Amino acid sequence: MPTLNGLVLYYNTSTPQEAAKAKLVFIRMGLRIRIVAPDQLGQAVGSFAGLAVEPSAPQADRPPIPDSIMVFSGLRGHTLDRVLQALLQAGVPRSVFKAVVTPGNAGWDFYQLYEELKKERAALEER
Repeated sequence: MPTLNGLVLYYNTSTPQEAAKAKLVFIRMGLRIRIVAPDQLGQAVGSFAGLAVEPSAPQADRPPIPDSIMVFSGLRGHTLDRVLQALLQAGVPRSVFKAVVTPGNAGWDFYQLYEELKKERAALEER
């Protein structure tokens, strides 16, 4: 399978087995993986992808986010669809939050991104 020249930022709170499944998909698809640790959640999402972003103001210690998050950079359209389909086929649950780095969210920290993803999911579930 060809290398996709993309990057996934992966914050994992799931079981080690689910993390292993996801990482195997990323490796097979040629994606670079950047693991996001709980103490890095206050950093701007775009900074992990090498984007120049204004650093957000440091905030008081916050608890780790309770859900797993995958943030993709450098993937769009059909290519991203292939990665998402491969994750499902590998048994990675749909419940993992997923996003793409955009100019609008690159300056957000993971807490801001997570809150927005929760709002979007709630809106979709209401429909």
